[in-house]
Amino acid sequence: MKVDHRVFGSIIKRRIRVKRRAPRFRARMLLGLVGALVGLSGCGMTGSPGSTDQADANGPITLDFWNGFTGPDGKTMEAMVKQFHAANPDITIRMQIIPWGTYYDKVTLALAYGGAPDVFILHAARLSEYASFNVLRPIDDLREAKGTGAPLPVADFARVPWKATFYKGKQYGLPLDVHPLGLYYNRALFKAAGITDANGNAKPPTNWDEFLAAAKKLTRDTNGDGRPDEWGFVFTNQHSNWYTFATQFGAGIVTEDGRRCAMDTPANLVALNRMRDLIYRYHVTPKPEGIDAWLAFRQGKVGMVMEGIYMLASLEEQKGLPYAGAPAPQFGPNPGVWGGSHVLCQPVGGSPRRVTAAWRFIRFLSDHSLTWAKGGQVPVRLSILHSAEFQALPVQSQFAKQVGFVRYDPTIPRGNALGQFVDPAVEAVLIGLQTPKAAMNDACRRITQALERP
Repeated sequence: MKVDHRVFGSIIKRRIRVKRRAPRFRARMLLGLVGALVGLSGCGMTGSPGSTDQADANGPITLDFWNGFTGPDGKTMEAMVKQFHAANPDITIRMQIIPWGTYYDKVTLALAYGGAPDVFILHAARLSEYASFNVLRPIDDLREAKGTGAPLPVADFARVPWKATFYKGKQYGLPLDVHPLGLYYNRALFKAAGITDANGNAKPPTNWDEFLAAAKKLTRDTNGDGRPDEWGFVFTNQHSNWYTFATQFGAGIVTEDGRRCAMDTPANLVALNRMRDLIYRYHVTPKPEGIDAWLAFRQGKVGMVMEGIYMLASLEEQKGLPYAGAPAPQFGPNPGVWGGSHVLCQPVGGSPRRVTAAWRFIRFLSDHSLTWAKGGQVPVRLSILHSAEFQALPVQSQFAKQVGFVRYDPTIPRGNALGQFVDPAVEAVLIGLQTPKAAMNDACRRITQALERP
């Protein structure tokens, strides 16, 4: 399958624009690589890595699988690939793990100019961007088991991550997991502050009032210098923290139809002011400058943080840390929490044999996603979510209670280009450089320009 690089090349240019804050040499290197590949594309450099295999061959087949699982999740995925090999000796999976920082550049170039893997991961918020360029193979026929084995048990998938894999009525991938934000808290600090239930166990907050009361009790000046050295709460990832607050007030980055900026709405200003008050009004949260928030929590100096389930492995490595997990508190009138999903996709143009083999691998990962969950994720298969084995996972099972109201970053083709305007605006408010209204107005002006760009 030969993709017109003049069309898909625009996605590469967009990614370069998004990275204006990165060193300039990186953009120059990417542009140079694009030019080199354009010259090579006329020499037959098209198709997937295995496209030279005979499509009608009956022997073993090797498939390429790309992902960005560079942490402990990579080891979990390696174990799952070995399980697949044991059950499917006629298929070999050649897995390549690429750091997320460069992953999408490589996937984009491979899809545009050749060498695309047979199976690869996209985040749910990025799927529409790639689907809009017609470089992803729809899986509707595979889902319906037309020559590919048993039908996919559609009813067994959680609705929110399932819906995120569709673009203009077609499904372009299978969700492997959902990774929502949740509340991590220090059980020892909670008990010392008297934040416990009737049995003396640490009791995590469930709403704004409980959260604020707990944060006040947990913020302490233990050495008498007039400054807190133990904080009730810290902002770790500002984007996901803000998005959780915003969505609970019915706000977000763009309107529901994806056509207009929504950051300057009254609801969003209320959410951002509530975040700001934790620093400047209630003094239970430090400014997000001059502090390594996640490290402070790992060192036992912070009572609560909101982070993704994917950070669980980091806490498991911290020996002696008495942490626990719970759903994020409901700060506003609506349940909602930032989240993402890893989606298993195929490129267009694969031979029927390769497509069928790749689907067998995708189905295997989905059917055995309890193993993936044990590595620090939340599966999207309801039968696994409700199983006794999954419910025995203390943090994953708590975060999984939020699956029904996970909110992704805008799932529109231009959604990824908006983060460069969102995050600086949120940071400017939290460090006191701008008022929420001024910061959101500036962000909306830039977002509107990005949405209106041809």
